[in-house]
Amino acid sequence: MERRDFLTTGTLFMTSLYMNACGSNSEQVESTQEKPDGVITLYYEFNIAKPVISSMVLKMNDYLGVLNETSGFLSLSLKSMIGESTMVKNFSEDLKGVLKSAYVDSAQMGKRPYRYTLFIRFNNYDDMRQSKAKTWFIETIKPLLFAYNKKGKTPLVLDYYQGIYKTVAGGDAKAIYQKNDEILNFLTHQQDIANLEYQPLPSDASYSGATITVANHVTISDYNTLNVNKKALELLTIAQQTYQPKSNKLDGEAGTLNDKNYKKAITTEILQNAYSFGGKRDYLFHGVWHSIADHENSHIDARFMKASQPLGIYIVEGPVEPFYQTVILGNKG
Repeated sequence: MERRDFLTTGTLFMTSLYMNACGSNSEQVESTQEKPDGVITLYYEFNIAKPVISSMVLKMNDYLGVLNETSGFLSLSLKSMIGESTMVKNFSEDLKGVLKSAYVDSAQMGKRPYRYTLFIRFNNYDDMRQSKAKTWFIETIKPLLFAYNKKGKTPLVLDYYQGIYKTVAGGDAKAIYQKNDEILNFLTHQQDIANLEYQPLPSDASYSGATITVANHVTISDYNTLNVNKKALELLTIAQQTYQPKSNKLDGEAGTLNDKNYKKAITTEILQNAYSFGGKRDYLFHGVWHSIADHENSHIDARFMKASQPLGIYIVEGPVEPFYQTVILGNKG
């Protein structure tokens, strides 16, 4: 089998910043560190070849039905990676949105596998364990994660990442949530729009009828966890409450890549890895926005930039902030 067969069918697995930035997790670490309290998210990132995506989505939908009958289940969301933020890296504004759909465009051209992220939310750690969701992923989804070429399935395994995260805080247009019962309600009523098929983006990255999710991956030194949680909450509050232009007293105006307008975030959330690894701890700053332009423009708002600086000094790896469109959205019930 020639190397170009892999490259032209988009199934050659390449080590990804998005996976490395999250770190890794293991049963051994869970058994040696303190059990986390509060709401828990079982989180996955995985690469998958196009021929088995429809089967994967079907299996996810079937499992959602099972989870709805499972004690402690709150919600599930499956999201497809489409691109990456440039403004989160403080690049020049003329590069704003330049990678907005770079990942999915490359996958559709057959130059790399597709990439998905999965959030399964539970009341607490014990409910997550008793659900056997990890076993389900290993038995049902992992067998699909192989590269394909023009002749079909190959022996090349596509890797995946699993992490266990706790929600530090969340926010929406109504309020900022920190208490456990508030977070439970917040995560049982996800505000998002699911589309089974990729929704192409307008050239100016304005609203396209589909929400956009960002998940900012960063890593800190573990001893700074409490400081980071405090600073991240301050930043979440700014991100949830600011918009442009300020003269619009409701929530701003829809942005494009050619202006600096943006509507405030639909929801925001701080996800802290429940475990540390080698003296480091990973975070996901998760947000749902009306459009990519709204998100990118928020990052060049002076108010946001000022609030992000006290948090930025604690980051030792990242930020890497992919864009996603939601494929499956399931709240309890």
